[in-house]
Amino acid sequence: MKDKEYYSNFENQRDEHTQNILGSESKNKIILAGPGTGKSYLFQQICKNNIENDLNNNLTLSFINELVNDLSKDLHGLSDVKTLHSFALKNISKNTNFFMNLGDVIQEDYKIIKNKEVSFKDIFYNLEEEKEDELNFYSERRKFYNFFGPNCSIYTLIKIFENNEEKIPKYSQILIDEFQDFNKLESRLIDLLAEKNSMVIAGDDDQSLYSFKNANPQEIRDKHKSEEYTSFELPFCSRCPEVIINSFHNIVDKAKAEGFLKDRISKEYKYFPSVEKDLLSSQNPKLIINKGVYQNQIAFNIEKEIKSISDSGKKDFSVLVICSLKSQIKSLEKALRKKGFNNIESPQEKKGGDLIDGLKLLQKDKECNLGWRIVSKIILENNNKDIKDIIKKSHSNLNKKFYELLDKNDVKYIKQVLAIFKKVNENKSLKKEEYQKILDCFGYNQENIVLEKLKEDFQDNNNQKTNYKNIPIKITTILGSKGLTNDYVFLVNFDDGYLFGKEKKITDENICKFLVALTRAKKKIYLYANNNKLPTFVNWIDKNNY
Repeated sequence: MKDKEYYSNFENQRDEHTQNILGSESKNKIILAGPGTGKSYLFQQICKNNIENDLNNNLTLSFINELVNDLSKDLHGLSDVKTLHSFALKNISKNTNFFMNLGDVIQEDYKIIKNKEVSFKDIFYNLEEEKEDELNFYSERRKFYNFFGPNCSIYTLIKIFENNEEKIPKYSQILIDEFQDFNKLESRLIDLLAEKNSMVIAGDDDQSLYSFKNANPQEIRDKHKSEEYTSFELPFCSRCPEVIINSFHNIVDKAKAEGFLKDRISKEYKYFPSVEKDLLSSQNPKLIINKGVYQNQIAFNIEKEIKSISDSGKKDFSVLVICSLKSQIKSLEKALRKKGFNNIESPQEKKGGDLIDGLKLLQKDKECNLGWRIVSKIILENNNKDIKDIIKKSHSNLNKKFYELLDKNDVKYIKQVLAIFKKVNENKSLKKEEYQKILDCFGYNQENIVLEKLKEDFQDNNNQKTNYKNIPIKITTILGSKGLTNDYVFLVNFDDGYLFGKEKKITDENICKFLVALTRAKKKIYLYANNNKLPTFVNWIDKNNY
């Protein structure tokens, strides 16, 4: 049996790594922090130390709302926590309008007006400033709409700082989270902030997943090598049982042997022993790998395992289900609900989508150019009317309101829809013809809505009420699982065909995706593959681990 001294030795080693960071006088620090290694705790301690020394103006930045929400809870009262674009908007102007999908609207305008394709996301992500014509077009449309989007807000702030370094704000400390997923645009903003601020940048190139926004783990690798930054590690994982850490290293070692992860930063990632974690590791010594589990069998298998966990005496536990594709989530959620699980959280499809967004803009400002552009395009095209000429006219009449270019009957119809939408939001009763008009506008079928509701109620009444069916289940994708940790994690449809993407081959990124999914679990991993052969990444794991 391991004694107190054994565990104290590991606690001292872990604390030493943290104290080395807290005691460092380096202006800029890069923290290599793998999953579950105590990054949030470190951020807390840095901010607390600053506040004790009357350095109260701490700022923490990340790039997506979900991560910011978690950090805000961890750093409540210790640091201002913002996404990069919300920070940019705050520093551009106090009265800045924001629309998340502005870039998509302007890109569509460009195609209609210029009759050619462009990717404004790539232009911003890669800082392609040589594309002056495209950027000028974007600027004109942005000003016409009087809105900023996430990418152009960051780009605008970069230009402000580059033109006048006095505008760069000063903070007691700036902390950056998930830096491995920053692209050139975002990294440029961080570099400008570093000119006047002390920086703590945390990340892990083993968790680099966001190539779709042109993020490149080379950004964190370059800072790790840079003389302007002192590099530190948080090597001890206190989240995962030992079998997961061992499997993680099996995959990394095999990947490197196969010629992948060539530029990976060499770093330690260790299991952190404790009385509780050692007991848990002994109770869960293997990953549970099941082949030949087809889509229509997944809900059955998940229910069976959850019931088994509950029957073993565990009552309060959480479950995370990670699907290999987003398209798999809806059907799995439906199947689990059919089995009586109702405490399910999943990414929700926005019913009404862009049309609701546009109507909300018009509800705030009845002359909003962006609102009229979005709503009129959807409604006119649904009625087989062409809006392209109006969009073209709007670009040669930038001083004219968008609705002034529309046919008067179309304006009248949209105003009627807006009035009904307002009544719905205010919980006011609708006349029969108003009810039908709003259903027609959104393409909803009343009979289908009633039938779906009846089916749900019928299933709820017929499902046996059992305690284990009330446990919280979150269903998401690998990307959506970033920042999450749950007791039991189910990796479903984890076949090569799904994991390897359109190119159908192994890449550094899909290796990292598998590593991220694997390290979400605090207690146990269940992996289901459709095929009767093991996924490649499972084959890379020592057979003693499953």
